Amino acid sequence: MAIEKNPNDIMQQNMDNVIQLNINQESDDNVGFEVDPETGEIEVSFAPDADMFGMEVEVEYDESGFYDNLAEQLDEDTLTSIGEEVYEKYEADKASRSEWESMFERGFDLLGLKLEETTEPFEGAATAVHPLLIESAVKFQSRASQELFPSSGPVKTQVLGDATVERQRQGNRVQNFMNYQLTEQMPEYFDEFERMLFHLPLIGSAFKKVYYDASIDRPVSEFVPIDQFYVSYYATDLRRADRYTHVLYRSPMEIAKQMAAGMYAEIDMPDAYHPEQSALTEKMDTVLGLSPSSDLDPQYVLLEQHCYLEIEDYETACPYIVTIEESSRKVLSIRRNWKEEDKTKQKKMFFTHYRFVPGFGFYGLGLIHFLGNLTMSATAAMRSLIDAGQFANLPGGFKAKGVRVVGDNDPIAPGEFKEVEATGMDLSKSIVPLPYKEPSATLFQMMQFTAAAGQKFADTTEQVITEGSNYGPVGTTMALLEASSKFFSAIHKRLHKSQRDEFKILARINYESLPNEYPYDVPGVTETIFRQDFDGRVDVIPVSDPNIPSSAHRLMMTQMAMQLAQTSPPGMFNMEELNRTLLNAANIPNLDKILPDKPQAQPLDPVTDIEAATKGLPIKAFAGQNHDAHIQIKQMFLQDPMNGGNPIMQRIAPVLQANIQEHVVMKYEEQVNGLTRQMMAEAPPGDPNSQNPLVIEQVMVAAAQQIMAANQAAMQQGPSPEQAMVQMEGKRLEIEQQKVQAQLAKESVEGALKQRDLDLKEQKLALDAYKVGAENTLKADEKEKDRNTKTAIKAVEVLADLIKQDKGFKNSETLKAADMITKLISDAKKGK
Repeated sequence: MAIEKNPNDIMQQNMDNVIQLNINQESDDNVGFEVDPETGEIEVSFAPDADMFGMEVEVEYDESGFYDNLAEQLDEDTLTSIGEEVYEKYEADKASRSEWESMFERGFDLLGLKLEETTEPFEGAATAVHPLLIESAVKFQSRASQELFPSSGPVKTQVLGDATVERQRQGNRVQNFMNYQLTEQMPEYFDEFERMLFHLPLIGSAFKKVYYDASIDRPVSEFVPIDQFYVSYYATDLRRADRYTHVLYRSPMEIAKQMAAGMYAEIDMPDAYHPEQSALTEKMDTVLGLSPSSDLDPQYVLLEQHCYLEIEDYETACPYIVTIEESSRKVLSIRRNWKEEDKTKQKKMFFTHYRFVPGFGFYGLGLIHFLGNLTMSATAAMRSLIDAGQFANLPGGFKAKGVRVVGDNDPIAPGEFKEVEATGMDLSKSIVPLPYKEPSATLFQMMQFTAAAGQKFADTTEQVITEGSNYGPVGTTMALLEASSKFFSAIHKRLHKSQRDEFKILARINYESLPNEYPYDVPGVTETIFRQDFDGRVDVIPVSDPNIPSSAHRLMMTQMAMQLAQTSPPGMFNMEELNRTLLNAANIPNLDKILPDKPQAQPLDPVTDIEAATKGLPIKAFAGQNHDAHIQIKQMFLQDPMNGGNPIMQRIAPVLQANIQEHVVMKYEEQVNGLTRQMMAEAPPGDPNSQNPLVIEQVMVAAAQQIMAANQAAMQQGPSPEQAMVQMEGKRLEIEQQKVQAQLAKESVEGALKQRDLDLKEQKLALDAYKVGAENTLKADEKEKDRNTKTAIKAVEVLADLIKQDKGFKNSETLKAADMITKLISDAKKGK
């Protein structure tokens, strides 16, 4: 007797999942079987002398329950053993890193997130914490969030294999849907991602979990705090780890909903309780001033362990996901953790490990490891400086025993005088202040040095940009930025790789959970995603560039390309695409409206082509056009001084010249190809040389020779009447242009002569006016001199008469008259 049981399927009352046995044999005498409707066991009986190896037995399994909860099928003893084993391994992994967690408990005090007062070493002592650690963490979070989660969405795709049109459309559908999914359908993603980016630089390791939540019928992305995720001691990475445990906190309502959705088995649960917090969680709550509400918010603690078990008939242990309730060790679910079609049974990943800097083991290193001691030193120096300043401003000291200040001992306010009881005592000798010093300049410099060393280690890109407004060439600035951001660049590459792993998990979940066709609405349009789009032919990658860690690098690289394009020959660079890249690096919005796609050139007549060129629209030569008409009309337009020869039309001249060249080449191509086909058509049918490329090229040479001979003969015969008219018209236009230029030159010369005459007349008038003014001045001076001279002569005559009389004057009067005469003579000499 042999008994075969299928433990993978849930046995239903309607027997839908019973294993079907198709036994093909000539007779039923040697075998018989029975199916137990309660247990699903199949009992097969063979006759003693039956030839079992001569039968053809085909067993068909119903695979619909591959991912069902095996906890509903295993017996109670097996479940109890599994629950105890899971709990013991979890406790061992938790104990193996207890010292590692205690380091972060001390490090959280250096964040300065809590306002507190202290009485040690004295009441009112400084409690400020230097912001080196928290500043570095916040800056990293801001930069990484901007690069890894842009506003348009964090996902882009690339086609694996041949980039056919169908695969490119598939890639576009995957990219649009996943960006919609992460920004709209999964609203928690960005918040959880931001939380992860804050924890990562401090601790060095952070975990994200992506899974399908049946209770809300969509994928969910969660940040897993470090104190809720435990890995075995010897693990080097998640993929090769023997086990890792996720600690889940669930309310009774959540447990009931998930049981109803089929995530967990419906078993009798103990009463919810207030779980004991880990030391790390208690420290974080203390820093933030939080405390759990034990009475009103009871919780269940679930341990979800991804491990290897031997519970089925496989050669080796296989990966399973086991979930137990911590206090009772009861198993809620056991599910297979490999793809149904995977013969190697590789475990499926739901967690992504983000590392800040890889350390010596599984966990990464963070800023608490790198900057913890520097932050402690800077904090101690800053507190000492603040305390020294307080003592210098409000010093203390000693006073004699008999001295008493009337009232309380509050510090004296500005402008206040207090009464002191010091009978018979010298107050200056009774109060002795301690010699407190001002804050030390050396200590202040040491604090600055310590902070600068930490900031330089964390990131110096911002310092390079702020301290150097102009470093000269773009290459020099690029070299400085590259040297200053190596630390963040390496971290950015690791984040890019981890985010790619996370997107791959989400793409796999989409393939497993989406319907065959899923419509969804985005602004202005209804899109559709197909389950088959996630078949692996399209690779999902982050939109960030792992080689460019910041927008400053991206902008500098684009500017360097712009400078190179400006010094290169025209046509070497696609300036439109380069400008688009530059605007995109500068985060300019509405880029599609600023640089819209140019319309395609259309076959138009020559005049319409010229009109399109003036509007900036593209023009192109097309087969079958009248190339001679295009060439002649556009050449005449360019030679016309009132049209193409006008200086304002110089902008479109290169465009029309290039178009004329296209028409010349296309005309020649059509002539050569036409003669070649005509000559090849004369070959006898079935000639094997008619398909020989070498023969065809020789025929093309003969056709080119005929065309050249015809053109040379046409040149010797002179131009055709049409060409002669064109030439005459061109000469007439040249003569007219010369006349216009001569007339313009004549008018210019006449205008210059007239202007010169006006200038000469103005100069003559100015000279005449100056001459008249000078003459008038001279005449006035002469009249004044004559008047003074006459006055002096008159005075001399009067004096002479007086002297003759002599008797009528006294000596004093004579002296006065002489003085007056002397003064008059002196004034006459001076021109007065």
